[in-house]
Amino acid sequence: MAVLYPKYILCSMRCLSCIPLTISLQPLRCLLFSPLSSSSFPSAPSLNVVSDFLTKECGFSSSQATTVMRRKPRLFRHKSDQTAREAIHILKDYGFTEDQLKSAILRNPTILSLKVDAQLKPRMEFLKKLGLAPEDMPLIISRCSRLFDYNLEKCLAPNSLHLRSLFGSTDHLCKAVRREPQFLTCDFKKHVIPRVEYVKNDLGIPDGSAAFARVLGAVLHLSFKTLEEKTKNLASLGLAEEEICLIILGNPLVLKSSTKKIKENMDFLIHTAGLTPGIVASCPMILNLSVEKTLKPRFEFFKYLRTNPHCKSPSSLVDFLTLSEKRLLKYYGQYRTQVKSNDYTIS
Repeated sequence: MAVLYPKYILCSMRCLSCIPLTISLQPLRCLLFSPLSSSSFPSAPSLNVVSDFLTKECGFSSSQATTVMRRKPRLFRHKSDQTAREAIHILKDYGFTEDQLKSAILRNPTILSLKVDAQLKPRMEFLKKLGLAPEDMPLIISRCSRLFDYNLEKCLAPNSLHLRSLFGSTDHLCKAVRREPQFLTCDFKKHVIPRVEYVKNDLGIPDGSAAFARVLGAVLHLSFKTLEEKTKNLASLGLAEEEICLIILGNPLVLKSSTKKIKENMDFLIHTAGLTPGIVASCPMILNLSVEKTLKPRFEFFKYLRTNPHCKSPSSLVDFLTLSEKRLLKYYGQYRTQVKSNDYTIS
């Protein structure tokens, strides 16, 4: 039976065949075929300097520290926790709370390997000068890990100038960056400008408005082919062009929802709940709700309240479906023990 060797051994054997016979091959054979000693790997303590710092001094659980190290394996190479310690210290100086620090580091462990003076502090100052509030910083840092990979003078600063002229005010600029931090790092000419034209010309939303920033952020990462498919899907569900624009204007996230979800919601709202496409368009946030978890059970509860003379009757189905859970319990929680439908449960 032929003996099969791994590729790296075969390559090594070929190299050995070229060595003059006067050279002893015994030491090389020992190197190739003897098992590797455990002493050839770094010891466990030297691998866990940053991990120990996170658990013992920053309040991370063992599982959280493991998650951080798994997402940023290069942290294993650090023989000192000095860089991580300095990064956490500077973030606290910018107003990060303990919980915000944990959240930001879990989502973006790169923070722990950044040099404070060269990378971290200049970008924190940049965000501050944009007009972002201290409470916005953790969200931006955690959602846009590539913020630290881009050149401040060649990319981040020019993009911020484009955005300021585009959105018209610091308030609109900050709201746009909070929703989509990638505005600061994307190729402005390639990704932003064509979508600006789409939002203005195809959807009829003027730049400088609050709605413009919301919609532009929603379409930033969508191809024009995908946008066309999304709008065609909405039209196939019985919505007129004006209603589609109204839905996107009021709920840009609908462009990120799956075709299946939107179809299921529209089918239920129109064919089961009896709403018209126009009513749905006037309250587009309803399309974000889950059919099984929210729309169906609330519709059953709504019917119960309407048909029971001893209950307080809600005035509008749409308002009832979109009511927050807290307000629902406040106004209608007293009737929860009377509901017999197995489809509805108020906790």
